[in-house]
Amino acid sequence: MCSRKREKSVNQGIPNSFANRRALSSRWLYTAVNCASGMPLIAKACVRATPPGPAIPIRTVTINPPCFFCFEIYNICIRHGCQGIKERRQIMDKLAILGGKPVVTIKDPEQWRRPIDRELQLIKELLETDFLSGAGKGLPKQFEDQFQKFIGAKYCLTTCSGTLALQSAFYAVGVGPGDEIIVPAWAYISSYAGALHLGARPVFCDVDPKNMLIDPSDAEKRITDRTKAIVAIHFGGNVCNLEELWEIGRKYGIAIVEDAAHAHGAMWDGKKIGSIGDIVCFSLQGSYSTPQAGKPVAGGEGGIVCTNNRLFYERMLVYCHLHRPELPSELSLPEYRMFDEEGLGLKFRAHPLALAIAKVSLESLEYRIKQTDAFREELFAGLQDLPGVKPEYTYPKAKRISIYGGLKILYYPEELNGLSCEKFVKALQAEGVPVIRGPGSTQKLQHLKPQFARGFDLWGHGRSPIFGEFFGLPCYKGYHKGDFPIAEKLSENFFTMPVYIKPKQKFLKQCLTAFYKVIEKHRDLLKASPQAT
Repeated sequence: MCSRKREKSVNQGIPNSFANRRALSSRWLYTAVNCASGMPLIAKACVRATPPGPAIPIRTVTINPPCFFCFEIYNICIRHGCQGIKERRQIMDKLAILGGKPVVTIKDPEQWRRPIDRELQLIKELLETDFLSGAGKGLPKQFEDQFQKFIGAKYCLTTCSGTLALQSAFYAVGVGPGDEIIVPAWAYISSYAGALHLGARPVFCDVDPKNMLIDPSDAEKRITDRTKAIVAIHFGGNVCNLEELWEIGRKYGIAIVEDAAHAHGAMWDGKKIGSIGDIVCFSLQGSYSTPQAGKPVAGGEGGIVCTNNRLFYERMLVYCHLHRPELPSELSLPEYRMFDEEGLGLKFRAHPLALAIAKVSLESLEYRIKQTDAFREELFAGLQDLPGVKPEYTYPKAKRISIYGGLKILYYPEELNGLSCEKFVKALQAEGVPVIRGPGSTQKLQHLKPQFARGFDLWGHGRSPIFGEFFGLPCYKGYHKGDFPIAEKLSENFFTMPVYIKPKQKFLKQCLTAFYKVIEKHRDLLKASPQAT
């Protein structure tokens, strides 16, 4: 029995604590019921207005108990009373990791299938026309135009990878030997490797504790007269605080380079990422058969850069688009009109076969965004107000997407009597929930990688931006554990839930029931022997 005592509100018999925590809505009917221990609970039943008659409850979504550690789930129907408490029985069962029956019985929940026939049609056309290399014409140009229209940017250039899209962007904004770029300590090495190989030194900063994205205020503290760019990484399609970053960029005259590898179709203040800002890079890596298999727009390998800045566009053309048709005629700025179609000789262009698949992928993107958004919202709503777990925060002006990288859920062990994130995740996995501890892609704490913690002589003979002095940069000091406390703490206390485009019926409901079960019975995990968990 819950030991906490709650006074009931005069209004609708709802405990004051609950009434204060969430405002009532005319869309919901709240009914006070009692759990087995006799404590009052609040059953929240979805209602449907049936004019001119009264609202009729048609299904129950969640129960919000006055005590966070007393969870009950009921199916409430005013006409037939309390019925069908299958979820309650499942929650009261022994945890699966301790020998009980798993809650999630649905395997391979994804039902959506990509249109392979359409891909084969385009690939067949490329093979028949023998167009297997080239850019700026044919299907590659069609894809650039299609993506440009979708995003709303003035200029789009495809590349053979997202990594090289970023390298060309760093070159475009003027990053070179002896410069610095600022990047979050929780990152992916490809987000800034291009700048390193241009001779710039990565300078790490801490992250926002609410979502593990770059903390603009901490980034600003690390700006020097050598800083050329700040890297904003939209992990999992969750958009960084661009307003603050752009303000910092304008204040110091530095570029904001956005890594939007996971964020095709995400928005800031109603405008798509890539149509605003300095320069934005997308990846086309992987397969789009499931959200876990590859980027939101995927063609195996590839990337694309978007900008509204003509100077940046022309710098990328001459830097890495060897033999792009009509390249000389595209160069309008006086300093670049001397170049012929060979530019500076690098060839970063994408393969037409990859762009054929990416073109088909782009055609279904809006549908997949809609579907995965619905999955995310239902999951996050089901986790709302539960102790120990909190979905990652999205800034008010951001409209995120959730196709690649999964959904980060922050974990707070102090709310579950010190139960470790590792044990919590293992218990969920035993119940059949497909969560993984840590990220859903390849992010890591970058400052603790040996090459950055100790330094590395990149080109030998003491010539390296991360080893000793270099082009006027002070002697490289390296990094240590404790340098970025927020990123380090969060890296140990979050897990990732995959998203699905068209999951099988009841899959998400079973997953949420498993969450409730593990949270309610978390003390059993604390009591169990280490061998059992």
